[in-house]
Amino acid sequence: MSKKYLLSLLLLICIILFGCQDNQTLDNSQILLENNGIPVNTESVNLSVDFKPIMGQIIYLPIYSNIYHSNQRRIHNLGITVTFHNTDLKNSIIIKSIKYYDTKGNLIEDYLTSSVSLKPLASTNFYIEDNDTRGGVGANFLIEWVADKKVSNPIAESVMVSTASTQGISFTSQGRVIKEF
Repeated sequence: MSKKYLLSLLLLICIILFGCQDNQTLDNSQILLENNGIPVNTESVNLSVDFKPIMGQIIYLPIYSNIYHSNQRRIHNLGITVTFHNTDLKNSIIIKSIKYYDTKGNLIEDYLTSSVSLKPLASTNFYIEDNDTRGGVGANFLIEWVADKKVSNPIAESVMVSTASTQGISFTSQGRVIKEF
């Protein structure tokens, strides 16, 4: 074998070995711990008894832990990213609660222990692993926010993704306001 051929083969092996490394991943608990137990890009706030919100909403955000395929004989698990965007250019908003419910309407997880502030144009997010199927095909989040000034309405979105086998699927869902104050 020629020297050139051996060097090319060695280079190809190195590319394969070092190019196929997993990306670093963090689960929700690691992200929350790194941010003192509160969601990323937020700050804990204590709402005084005198706090009078000028506006606020409860947003219903549908998500899917899994979906049916093959005539409902098989289930395809999905990884879910839930993102909440403050769209106001100048003012922070206060997130009072972020709650995760399953298909039957049972509370699975309450992501906040106290209210948090989200700065102008900032976003916070949560990730649900694809092997966490507690929510089912009709899961949802309820996100309650308030503001002490008039602000533009925030956006709640979810992105569901799966790359199982040789298939890759993804889709999004947007939140809907179910209550305004």
